[in-house]
Amino acid sequence: MMQSIAEVIARLEQIVAWSKEQGSPLGYFAAVYLKMTLAVRDGIEAGLFENGSRMEQLDVRFASRYFDAFDAWQAGKSCSQSWKTAFESASNEHLTALQHVLLGINAHINLDLGIAAAQTRSGDAIFGLRKDFDRINDIIAALTDRMQERLADIWLPFRLLDWFLRTDDEGWIHFSINVARGTAWKAAVALAFARQLETEKALIQELDTSVAFFAQKIVAPGLGVGIGLRFMRRGERGEVREKIETLMQI
Repeated sequence: MMQSIAEVIARLEQIVAWSKEQGSPLGYFAAVYLKMTLAVRDGIEAGLFENGSRMEQLDVRFASRYFDAFDAWQAGKSCSQSWKTAFESASNEHLTALQHVLLGINAHINLDLGIAAAQTRSGDAIFGLRKDFDRINDIIAALTDRMQERLADIWLPFRLLDWFLRTDDEGWIHFSINVARGTAWKAAVALAFARQLETEKALIQELDTSVAFFAQKIVAPGLGVGIGLRFMRRGERGEVREKIETLMQI
């Protein structure tokens, strides 16, 4: 089992390298996740969190769920339905880079984050994690702005799309991530107080079913949005490897 954020970063670098070599769209999310993990590491080293050691524990547990799912899928074994949908979508040539990134964010934040947080601090101790849990939002927000710039490099009209889908003062991706993290905190609290293993398993299964349902909406969002995304996919610039390298510049 991984023990440090340095090990997490090394493994993410391996997945990004594998994705570039294989031309796999799974590298889009892996690239974004790597950059976010580097930013969290820098935040820990800069003393931005109340408890840097605890935050590193959370980061390792959080990443391990993604790695376990990725390894299981590659080995032909079962994984959560949420990750299965994200991984299988890599073979769908009609999906945009944006959809692949959102599929990864959906599975990892909506499903994995709450579970990892509850594993890091259970019972009443979960509430002591809240400030650092929320503080990551500021780090992610800064990176999300840069991620949108890179998506606009891949598909030039992206800025117009994000403006069109704007919710209050937030762009579409900002809004999606903030909603996801709010959902993850509610799941974390529920799981932190699950006293029996059977209850915990039932909560995780229910959560996975809900997150997997949303994943299907990302893959097939409906006729109108679907047509727009097909247009977006045809206008994307570069091969998979080039798009991964573009996202690595956030």
